[in-house]
Amino acid sequence: MSFRSDRSDVTMAVHNLIRSMKAIQESLRLWSLSQATPEQVSDCYMHFGVQFNAIVKAFEGYGIGTGDLHPIPASLRTALEDLLGEDPSQAALAVYMPEIRGLLYELLQGLKAKQAAWKAAKSDPLSAGS
Repeated sequence: MSFRSDRSDVTMAVHNLIRSMKAIQESLRLWSLSQATPEQVSDCYMHFGVQFNAIVKAFEGYGIGTGDLHPIPASLRTALEDLLGEDPSQAALAVYMPEIRGLLYELLQGLKAKQAAWKAAKSDPLSAGS
């Protein structure tokens, strides 16, 4: 069985992933002010995971591999666990946020690098999904 994403699948998946990345950052900001619990941060991470899997499925529908991006969610989880192991504070956030932002940026750059392949695949109906 072949699966072929339509253009909106990838576009919507990227949009939703970016929203989930922003939600993680906002939940961490609130956590550092003791206005969000570690469980709320974890919920944001779980939503991020769902959105990441949607990206993988959307790109793979065009025959575009995403294996290079697969380690990022696990690294992000480790960084979040390390941060949440600290007492909530702006200082703790300042220590871990550069790594977390770096991982999110790495993911965005990885997605951007796949953009040309996706544009080529979506313009050629025979290039993927066979």
